[in-house]
Amino acid sequence: MTEPTQFPTRSPVPPPTPLAGILVADLTRHLPGPLAARLLADLGARVVKVEEPAAGDPVRAAQPLVRGISPLAGMLLAGVESVALDLKQPAGRDVADRLIARADVLLESFRPGRLARFGWAPEELKRRFPRLIVCSISGWGQDGPDAHRAGHDLAYQAAAGLLAPTAEMPAAPLADLMGAWSAVSAVLAALYERERTGRGTHVDAALYDAGLHANLIGWAAEAAGEKKIGEPLGLTGELPCYRLYESADGKPVALALLEPWFWHRFCHAAERPELSGLQYRKGLGARRKVERLIRQRTRSEWAEFFAAHDLPAGPVLSAAEARASAQAKARGVVSETEDGLPRLAFPARFDGRRPASAPHLPGLGDSTSGLLDELGAPEARLTRFKLRASGIGAKWSWKKALRRLVRRA
Repeated sequence: MTEPTQFPTRSPVPPPTPLAGILVADLTRHLPGPLAARLLADLGARVVKVEEPAAGDPVRAAQPLVRGISPLAGMLLAGVESVALDLKQPAGRDVADRLIARADVLLESFRPGRLARFGWAPEELKRRFPRLIVCSISGWGQDGPDAHRAGHDLAYQAAAGLLAPTAEMPAAPLADLMGAWSAVSAVLAALYERERTGRGTHVDAALYDAGLHANLIGWAAEAAGEKKIGEPLGLTGELPCYRLYESADGKPVALALLEPWFWHRFCHAAERPELSGLQYRKGLGARRKVERLIRQRTRSEWAEFFAAHDLPAGPVLSAAEARASAQAKARGVVSETEDGLPRLAFPARFDGRRPASAPHLPGLGDSTSGLLDELGAPEARLTRFKLRASGIGAKWSWKKALRRLVRRA
């Protein structure tokens, strides 16, 4: 019997870290800011996350909780260092100020003006630290009549016109996600500019702006005349060739047959050549004819059909089904750690290699003691009393620490 070919073993190649050496001070909370910070961490930056001492970032409590851990927190916070600081107290602000002085990038997500109340107005930071890049991630932006209003993703999408074509709940927090990516893109551009000029900048990244930008299909459609709320567009269900249909077993499939050659191939392979002229025809009648065709086969039968004829169409998968697919496994974006919870790797490769996905979710304040020592903060002497989770600057923590000092004296 022929022996199997033996290939020489290769030494493992370290993952790409294009932002190695960059320090990010992260003062953000909820989804967009932590996602931006996590993406920068994936690219090799060191991210030090400042969290409120009592409960930390609200994503730590985001439902569902699995064995007491939020899977969302695992995906957003893994790979960053957590320090617990009470920014309402001078001691906490002092430590944070020392961190900002060393940072290349400051991420913050307060409402406009709040950063200044801590003594860190962007113009003041620019004067003190000319190379610092300050990225302010806010809902409505730093100016405008709505700048100080409360908001969440659904409100931004509604105001940006993103929900108009379907007038239904969106499948994803698009403004939050696009806002995070917009912030990261701007930070990377600012870092590149700093290499040329030696100067930092203030990035104003608004989630509302990201929603407006994401509505480019809507703006293009409106150029031909105003659309009503609930009126579908070409890529939101208006065209028979590009929409969701229910199969014979009640499970949906997605047709994305925009090009004429794909549509004609589909119609002829399904032995329904008379449907070829309906590709771009608007109206309920045309869509119903395609609906009746799709109901003739089950979802799995259509999946085999689409694959056999190389058509851009397929079954609508659940998150679990998508994660278990051969393509998802081959790409390696979604993985699972020892705690059994999902992790997300950076969704791009560098020379065929993907940046490493950090497996460890830091506990609240895990890095507080180490950072105090590193920054040379006078409060570092108190870390032996395990103020890590209670947070430097918290009033009751100071009293507790002082009582212990007296008892040990």
